[in-house]
Amino acid sequence: MSNVIFLIQNGIDFSKLENEIKKASSYTIYSLDYESHKLLEEKKIAHKIGEDVLTVTDFDKIDSHSINCIKNCFDSYKEILTFQDIFLPELLEHELFHYLNFQIFTAYVILKILENEKASLVTDFTNFGDYIKKITSYKKIKHTHFVITKNIGLYHDNVRVNFNLAKIPVNLELSRKTFSRIKNPIQKLTNEIYNLEPNPKNKKNILLVSFDPLQYEEMLMEFKKKNINFLLLNLRKPAITNKKSLNIIKNSKAKIVDLSKFTKYVKSDILTAQKRLEVVIQDIFNDDLSFEKHFSADKFSFWPSIKKSFRKICESRFTESIQRIYLLDQLFAKFDISKILQWAEVGQEEKECILVGKKFNVPSFMLQHGRYQNSKKWDKFSHFLGRFPTPLLSDKQIVWGEMTKEYALSYKHLANNVLVGGSPRHDKFFNSSSLNNKKSGIILLATTGTHYISADSCTTGSQIKHDEYIKEVYKIAKSLPGKKLIVKPHPSPILTKLAENLINEIDPSIRIIKNVELHKLINDSEVLITFNNSTTTLDAISMNKPVISLQTDSYANDDDIVKAGAVLSISDIKNFENGIKKILYDNDFKKKLMEKSNLFLQKYMKNHGHASESVVEVLMSQRS
Repeated sequence: MSNVIFLIQNGIDFSKLENEIKKASSYTIYSLDYESHKLLEEKKIAHKIGEDVLTVTDFDKIDSHSINCIKNCFDSYKEILTFQDIFLPELLEHELFHYLNFQIFTAYVILKILENEKASLVTDFTNFGDYIKKITSYKKIKHTHFVITKNIGLYHDNVRVNFNLAKIPVNLELSRKTFSRIKNPIQKLTNEIYNLEPNPKNKKNILLVSFDPLQYEEMLMEFKKKNINFLLLNLRKPAITNKKSLNIIKNSKAKIVDLSKFTKYVKSDILTAQKRLEVVIQDIFNDDLSFEKHFSADKFSFWPSIKKSFRKICESRFTESIQRIYLLDQLFAKFDISKILQWAEVGQEEKECILVGKKFNVPSFMLQHGRYQNSKKWDKFSHFLGRFPTPLLSDKQIVWGEMTKEYALSYKHLANNVLVGGSPRHDKFFNSSSLNNKKSGIILLATTGTHYISADSCTTGSQIKHDEYIKEVYKIAKSLPGKKLIVKPHPSPILTKLAENLINEIDPSIRIIKNVELHKLINDSEVLITFNNSTTTLDAISMNKPVISLQTDSYANDDDIVKAGAVLSISDIKNFENGIKKILYDNDFKKKLMEKSNLFLQKYMKNHGHASESVVEVLMSQRS
């Protein structure tokens, strides 16, 4: 009997798949991503998970291939892609790595499946039709390709905006273009109504890039107390999302930068440069041989399969960067900006600000925003994550405590460039820690998910494991008398969507909360459950709440917070029931856990409850 291999990616026309399945007398279906696996599972169609054909060696090979592509695929075009001394592809490295790692991962999975299987026909519902055709032609196998509508984009292609309309939560997911069209006129109107326009006559302004007023309220107020002029530049998410954020901005006397205001000065320059870019992109993407060399799995190039989407990404994002670089030039030329403070230096917009600032001799400072994972596993990816194992773009870094500084120094960073200030975003956590210590019955589950960093962390299997842990948490929580499970998804749009889909599948009545500040949720909870020692572990510990960290990946056991016994670390979900019952009902166990938690916190963070004051002082003590 002839054997048909079906290769399935997210975005298939399911009716066409069913028709093709009916034609096959013998077949094997492979899902190539988590979403297609879930769809096939939902339809009760037997299938194999494609990535299961990969070995540990394959995962390492994919990671090395991805890193090499990011570093070298545009090398031949460095001169023509450098704009005002800024190499445009470098601005996108963080997001491009996520994108290319998954594309390269998929290409290797497909190749290995077709090497392992003896098939008479390969029917693919993927974006890799051209690539699969090359392999099947070489192996003399028939091939049928069905176009799918879903294309993989970049991490920040969509903007998620969460706010409350009266008491009704509103959650919007907008494309970057739509978000920009809506944001610009609203920001202009808001600035005028509430007098939020910055004054170019003010001297020595601090430029805060991408700070959320709701998270950093205390720090903004500290700038006001010290009579320091500061400007908010929020390019991916608006600074004002609700009444409270508006009040924080008004009360702190913050001013909001509207870059579009500078367009009138450089509009013709922008259009000329963007038209020149169009020609450059055309020339670059006509040079298929150069890209085929980089985007090949063994002797088969998958470049034709990703060329269209990759070109669209580069064209769109490089065009954006050219516009913002011109506008940022105007900002730095017209305003006296003495320092830049940001927390996510790998972002496209943050890099643009830092690099344009360097042309004006404005120093940049990166404020630590999360708990660094210590596993050596992540060292080779640190360049794409803004972590200390590699040199950083910012001139100096303000960290939460001595442990992070020691971590930086172990990778040869200069001591006078790593400044200890504390965590401003945790001031409200420390200062709210005694508000509610009663047994509320609430179990707070802070979900994360696969992070799409390394090849083995973007697998269907890793997300399935995450899902299975959540299902077990739900089952145990439901069995505990007087306890109620509440879910707070990770703020990433991708991870939020996956969590919402899973929770609705398990039990639609479970409360999912997105628009409530985390310190309030933790304050009302008895215990926090999270994954792989996410930063929420510190959020809860700072409020004297016990934490269970479910370790779905082995690297999590290398973390300092686990070795210190500051969280109840569970690597086998079978141990979860016993663990949560100990925290909830064994007071001696809970007391000892919290003693270790607080000891770790003393070492990890300085200036509990008044880090905002310390960070502002540290920042202002540095010479411009």
